[in-house]
Formats: sequence, structure tokens, C-alpha cells
Amino acid sequence: MKLYTSVFFFLIVSLVYTQELSKNTTISEYETLLKAIIAKDTLITRTVKQYECSEQFSGSIDYFYKKEKLQLIKHVYKENADITLEYYYVQNDTLKLQTIFTEITRFNTLLQESAQRKAFSAEKVLDVTEYRTYIKDNVIASCYTRGDMQKFSEWDHDAFNALSFEKSSCKIPIDEINYKYNLLRKAEKKLINYYGQKPRCIFHLW
Repeated sequence: MKLYTSVFFFLIVSLVYTQELSKNTTISEYETLLKAIIAKDTLITRTVKQYECSEQFSGSIDYFYKKEKLQLIKHVYKENADITLEYYYVQNDTLKLQTIFTEITRFNTLLQESAQRKAFSAEKVLDVTEYRTYIKDNVIASCYTRGDMQKFSEWDHDAFNALSFEKSSCKIPIDEINYKYNLLRKAEKKLINYYGQKPRCIFHLW
């Protein structure tokens, strides 16, 4: 598992917003919930499901409940060598926010040259992007993004979370968001992991 998702599966609450985001009640409530989860609030319970569709595609789904009502879905999946982390914030059984972290490892080729010989080496670089989509009345209301790319050995979580969000075009259609959200809700009820058995594929839950 890579640096960003392996060390810190939860989004650290950012204190830097655009002016528009600072007035958004959904983000305030979302990040208050994250704080409560990180603090291990005893009123919040958690259920975990795992799935595997192939050697190249697998993932895990965490469901967080408060007073038996679903509040948050955390979905982490690996596709080939890349990892994606998603959050779905739910209020009154209605999807309000989708957050996506994409984490890509890149390699920069370095040339080390001396009088005697030339040598090439690969420097690992971590490229992380956070993309937020706000939803109101089942319509995309606005989108924001932030990202950074640093050497793997020098990656700084605090520096990333100090970055401001920038308003961006909304690239993911609401139908695609709803499809993934509904699939995860279906897995909440139908995906059962039996001890000692290989996890099922999420796309077989029909």
C-alpha cells in the first residue's frame, strides 16, 4: 500500500478554504464527522466489507453509522498499481458530498555522470489529487480540487492539507456518482465476507 493511503486513511481536516467553501454547511458537518471518527466517538459504529474482482482490481468499504443511520462510506480500491480513496457523505439517507483522492506513483529518470561512466536511476514521486463534488437535490452544485506532487521520501501530509481548494469544472456526471454510490449501498446489505473464503466481486451484486 502506498504512502498516502497506508499512513493516513482518513482525510485530515483542512483549515484552509476558499471563501465560498467556508460558508458551506455540508463541508462543516462532513469534517465534524471526520473529527468524531478520528477521535473514536463511541456513538459512531463501523462495518467493513472487502471485495476482489481480479488480481488487478480489489478494494475495501467502510460504513460509518451514528444512531444506526449511515453517515459516511469510505471506499479504497486498487486498480493495477494505482490507489483511489473515496468518501461519500450521507445525510438523512441522501448523498451530499463525494470526495475522491487519487494517488499515482511516478518515476523520474536521473542521470548521474562522471568521468568514468554514466549511470541512470529512478526517483519515485507521489502525485496526489483531492477532488470534491457537492450535491444538492440530486444535482451537482459545485466542485473543488487541490493537488500536489512531491518526492516520495519528502511527502508531507500537513503541507498537502494546508493547500487551498480551487473551484473547478465538474468532470464527473451525477449519473456516474449515483451509480457508484448505489453499488456501495448494495454492497452494504448484500456483500458478505465469510472467514477463509476469497472475497466476492462487488459487480456481481445484482
